[in-house]
Amino acid sequence: MFHANYDVAMRKLIVISSFLALTLTACGSSSSSTNETIVASDTTMISDDEEVLDVTASTVVAPTDAVVNADGSVSINVIVGTDDYETLAGDRVIKVALGSAITITLTDANEDQDYHLHVYDVGVEAKKGEPGVISLVLDQIGKFDVESHTTGKTLLVLVVQ
Repeated sequence: MFHANYDVAMRKLIVISSFLALTLTACGSSSSSTNETIVASDTTMISDDEEVLDVTASTVVAPTDAVVNADGSVSINVIVGTDDYETLAGDRVIKVALGSAITITLTDANEDQDYHLHVYDVGVEAKKGEPGVISLVLDQIGKFDVESHTTGKTLLVLVVQ
């Protein structure tokens, strides 16, 4: 029994290590010469016995405060290829208060998309030119990526405080 559990644990460690190295490029993250720590932040099951970690995009940009609507909610619009994190060279980082109700609308005029908010594990698919909408209440503190699982690019980084 111990041997079987050890084998599963070792397989997980190998998968996590391998995926972490790939994620640094595939999820839009890169190593940086700054002292910023990259924190593993999301666990995704890839089979019944294996899981991998997702890494938050590395950024040194100070977050911009979210614009709060009259009802206290936050709405963020992202046009892929125009004002997203990758297109703006890492300059789409938005700070949002813990407990905020948030709606993120993402639109890509060029291709169908599969959008995903890491850690919260919510996502939406959207057809070319149509908006994809992610709505939720932010209940975790941290730095979280909104990513295209179609292209692997980071589109927005949320800093929840």
